[in-house]
Amino acid sequence: MEIEAKIFENRIVLTAKGKTITALPVQPFTTTRLLVGTFMPAVDCMKDGFAKVGATGLFKKKPKLKIYPQTKTEGGLSEVEKATLLEVGYSAGARKVEVHV
Repeated sequence: MEIEAKIFENRIVLTAKGKTITALPVQPFTTTRLLVGTFMPAVDCMKDGFAKVGATGLFKKKPKLKIYPQTKTEGGLSEVEKATLLEVGYSAGARKVEVHV
């Protein structure tokens, strides 16, 4: 399964197989300076989104994930920001993650 994730401040909109859902974090993951300023709330939100679009399950293959940050991208992403987004995707259970600006 291939999933597109648009990351906004404290919400992730995921689309897979024509189904679009919005995942909201239990705790905020965006800070005043960074789109993903706290790691685990972002991972938990992404995992929740995977479950809602039907990407997780006992016999399901890990999804491919394309991440599109929607805010706080002025001037592009730093290496640290890109690495953080990649790690959020892999930690949530994706087998391949791409970050697009």
